[in-house]
Amino acid sequence: MSNKPILASWMGGADMAAGEQILNRQGIPTYRYPDTAARVFSYMWRYSYNLRGIYQTPVLPNVEGNASLRNCALVENITQKVRQGGRTILTKFESKEILAAYAIPVVAGSIAKSAEEALQCAQDLGYPVVLKLYSQTITHKTDVGRVQLNLRNEEAVKRAYHLIEFSVLEKAEPEDFLGVTVQPMVKTSSYELIVGSSLDRQFGPVLLFGAGGQLVEVFQDSAIALPALNTTLACLMMEQTEIYKALKAVRGRKSIDMTALEELLVVFS
Repeated sequence: MSNKPILASWMGGADMAAGEQILNRQGIPTYRYPDTAARVFSYMWRYSYNLRGIYQTPVLPNVEGNASLRNCALVENITQKVRQGGRTILTKFESKEILAAYAIPVVAGSIAKSAEEALQCAQDLGYPVVLKLYSQTITHKTDVGRVQLNLRNEEAVKRAYHLIEFSVLEKAEPEDFLGVTVQPMVKTSSYELIVGSSLDRQFGPVLLFGAGGQLVEVFQDSAIALPALNTTLACLMMEQTEIYKALKAVRGRKSIDMTALEELLVVFS
C-alpha cells in the first residue's frame, strides 16, 4: 500500500454512506465536501512542516574557537558606551561595527563631522560615494533627504553634506545632527533584504527575515523564528516569505548564494 496520505470526498449524503464506511474501515478518512478535505490536507502539511523545525537541534557558532568571531571585547565596549550614554538604539556606524565583529559582511564607511572631513573620506574611498545622516536619535535615514546617493565629485559631496544638515535642522534639533557617514556607492541588481531581531515579552529574542528596503513596512513580507538557528532552520524561515521565490531564481535571473545567506542567518542568530 502506498505511504502517501489518502483523503476522500464523496458528495451525496446518505447515498454515499456505505462507500464511506468501506473506506473508513481501511483507514481512509472521508469528507462530505472537497473543501473540507483540502483544508485538512493543508493542516497535515503544516503539521509536518512544523515537526521538521522542532526536530532540528540548533547549534551556536563556535565563537571561542573561530578567530573571525572572537572580537567580543569590541562588542562589549560599544554596548557599554551606549548604555552609559542613556541610549537604547545603536547608531548605524555602531551597528556595522558589531556585525563586522561577528564576521558578517558590511559596507565599509567613515564618520565625517564636517563637509571638509566628508571630502577627505570620499577621496580616500574613491568616487562615487554615499552620504548618510549620522545621528544617535534619528533612525530612518531616508526621510526628507537624509541619504544622498551616487555622489561623483567634490562639489556633489559638499552639496549633499549641507543638504542633509539643513534637512535635519529644519525638522529636528541641532543635537540630532552629528555629521554624516561616508561609504562607497554599491551597485547591485540583486534584492534588498531585512534581517533583524527584537525582544518579545513572552519569548525573549525573536529573529526577523524578509524583503527589505524603504517599503519594508508597506509590503510586510517577513517571517519570524526563535534563535538559535542552524542552516535547516534558517532555510525553513526563509521559505515562509514571498521574496524567497525570487532569491531562488526567477524570470531568467540566477539564484543568489543561498548557502551564504543561510550561514549569515545562523551567525546573526
